[in-house]
Amino acid sequence: MCSGALPSEACRLSAAQKGIWFAQQLAGELPITIAQYVEVFGELDIDLLEATSRVAAREFGSGFLRLVDHDGELYQLVDDSSDSGVRRIDFRAEDDPSVVAQQWMRSEFSTPIDLLHDALAVSAILRVDDRHYYWYSRVHHIALDGYGAMTLMQRIAELYTAAVAGVEAPPLRVLDLAQIVEIDAAYRNSDRFEADRRYWAERTSGLPEPASLAGRSAPVEAHPRVASAALSHDVASLLDSVATKHNSSAATVLVAALAGFLCRMTGRSDIVLSLPVSARTTAPLRRSGGMVANVVPLQLDVGADVTIGTLIHSAQLELTGALRRQRYRREDICRDLGTDISRNRSFGPTLNIMPADREIRLGPHLGRLHVLTSGLVDDLFVNIYPSVGGTTTHIDFQANPSLYDDDVLKCHHDRLLSFLDRFLSADAGSRVGDLDLLDADERRNLLDRTGGPEHPATTLPQLLTTAAAHNRTAPAVTYEDHHLSYEQLDTASSQLARILIAEGIGTEDTVAIALPRSPEAILAVWATTKTGAAFLPIDPNYPKDRITHMLSDSRAALGVTTTEHATTLPEPLPWLVIDTPDLETRCNTMDSGPITDTDRLRPLHTTNTAYLLYTSGSTGTPKGVVVTHQGLANLAAEQRERFTITPDSRTLAVASPSFDASVFELLLAAGSSATMVIAPPTVFGGDELTQLLHTNHVTHAVITPAALATMDPTHLHTLHTVLSAGEACTPDLLTRWATHTDTSPTHAPRRFFNGYGPTETTVMSNCSGPLPPGGPVTIGGPIRGTHAYVLDDRLRPVPTGVTAELHLAGIQLARGYHNRPALTAERFVAN
Repeated sequence: MCSGALPSEACRLSAAQKGIWFAQQLAGELPITIAQYVEVFGELDIDLLEATSRVAAREFGSGFLRLVDHDGELYQLVDDSSDSGVRRIDFRAEDDPSVVAQQWMRSEFSTPIDLLHDALAVSAILRVDDRHYYWYSRVHHIALDGYGAMTLMQRIAELYTAAVAGVEAPPLRVLDLAQIVEIDAAYRNSDRFEADRRYWAERTSGLPEPASLAGRSAPVEAHPRVASAALSHDVASLLDSVATKHNSSAATVLVAALAGFLCRMTGRSDIVLSLPVSARTTAPLRRSGGMVANVVPLQLDVGADVTIGTLIHSAQLELTGALRRQRYRREDICRDLGTDISRNRSFGPTLNIMPADREIRLGPHLGRLHVLTSGLVDDLFVNIYPSVGGTTTHIDFQANPSLYDDDVLKCHHDRLLSFLDRFLSADAGSRVGDLDLLDADERRNLLDRTGGPEHPATTLPQLLTTAAAHNRTAPAVTYEDHHLSYEQLDTASSQLARILIAEGIGTEDTVAIALPRSPEAILAVWATTKTGAAFLPIDPNYPKDRITHMLSDSRAALGVTTTEHATTLPEPLPWLVIDTPDLETRCNTMDSGPITDTDRLRPLHTTNTAYLLYTSGSTGTPKGVVVTHQGLANLAAEQRERFTITPDSRTLAVASPSFDASVFELLLAAGSSATMVIAPPTVFGGDELTQLLHTNHVTHAVITPAALATMDPTHLHTLHTVLSAGEACTPDLLTRWATHTDTSPTHAPRRFFNGYGPTETTVMSNCSGPLPPGGPVTIGGPIRGTHAYVLDDRLRPVPTGVTAELHLAGIQLARGYHNRPALTAERFVAN
């Protein structure tokens, strides 16, 4: 803070500079700078270049700008006392001088800057060969914007060229920094400011969240990733032709094409672009330095029926309106919207129309300007260098490396260029939504994403019988101190099944099983499926009206429960209470041998209903989903192979009976003749579930992320396979559970999987492989028997990385919704 008298030449900051100051505080040590270099082949008089740089810096003021904090308020002044001249660095001794010089520049422009004490502008000459130089300049955005930086560099080149020729350079009439601040203050107190405010308030009403090709946000880094290419001659010619046809400009057509591309890639029809503008609306401002630049939103509606011609016209109107009102600052727009400017740095992907002429003449030599950075990139910058002097239009992508890796960015860049070709080649009356994003090979690959080879379809009773036959004395179920061997479970369930058959239960009937997690519930499921009937698992602790709806809607023929719950369950459904002495006596009189179609009332086929489950009802009335036997063998085979389950494995049963995860847990154990460890109904997570897993030596568990978050995996040495499902898994959770702290050779490393599957499939449709700690959390590809497609709203495949809807097909699909043919036809669409 300045404690003495404020220098008389000091002036306050403009609104633009205050905006940069605030942005820099949010950015922390990442400097908001403009950095560029001119590549020159030929001899340079570096002393002369330094002298002319000093003259131009004084003319503009910005080159020697210093900030002063006086009594808690920021001021600026021109101070050339700290002029350090042009740095001179010779890289010719390096193995690859150009690479090392590039690295030096990248390091220099990303070095933190103390705005009150460090030099805000730096210039250097980097020598990479005998007659090969990089003239580098970097300035903080608070001192100079991109337009001003280009103007300053051109003025230095003009002074240098004139001096080499021995002539006087033309005088330059520029505004000093105080005048720029006064012009800004006058605007902010004018009727024009109020008119601009009203315009932007109307245009930005209901402004949507920024669209992103990444689909997420991430911290900004100093060095953006870059993908760059020039338009082919044919595409460049098309661009000029379309611009002429629509009485417009190439920039306008590119704005429309980019909006169309983002619409197709994100599925959004309300596309907003961030447009950097110079805000230099007068000739004196355009000749001067200072920080004046602004960013305004361009909002374009790219609905399903919008044509190319309409979109270009809309882009023209938007650009015209925005440029007429470009002085109204982004910070003011955000304030008027009530937007947290610290959370959203931009309105959307930034379209930066760069200076047309990138050639800089230094005496007899013609140099080429290269922009290194024009500021921090929070998501994506699309830099467009218009064609000039025989060159073709060039399009650069600069992207936040925390959001895009090199391959992904290049893929997006290539796809934009391909889309632009289609956009320009199409008739003006063509709908933007009809333009394809894919080439033939991509389409073929995307439509060929299936799981592994299908397993022959088998009914659930056959799967269970096979499990029991493997080792009949092996434990099938353990619950607290209660244990059932596979032989006990098989014979007892056959006896109960015969009672159900005697009650008239058979194939395509539904039996409601109103039991909490328990050996009795497993017994009831085994018995019901042996009859050929479908089981409807119901948590008896559900609200009575929900249970009543499930029983009524399902048209269950019979219910199975125990004495504890019999009195609380709705009537008039008949309930078979399986823990009474009378029923136990009756069961003991029944044959315990295998049940076949000879015993059933009707034959059982894989196309018959295996179970009926109800959705949560979060989007309305709970819907019954009818799942057949067809996909069960595929699911069991997938579990065995992916999770390496053996008869020695011990699997967890902790899901609510009414969720399809309970079916997954049933097959997880029975599909491999493993032992199912059942958690008591009151145990859902935390220390209780952790202790249960530890005490019972559980090896495989399917647990929701919410429950995993409450547990400590440190001492769960036998738990070597965890599947997260039912909710979105976070990266932190993955790292905590996939990291195995025990290095003992007797304990296998823990593998962490992430699975997904709607109720409308046979439990799970997609599953990842083992996920590494710190890696991305994905749901992986489809399992066997499943075809997975990511489709847009017109059921067309979209490129990898595009946000769209997942569509599933194959034998793993449910039959549909119970007694709701219209809804089934709507959701289960033709493939």
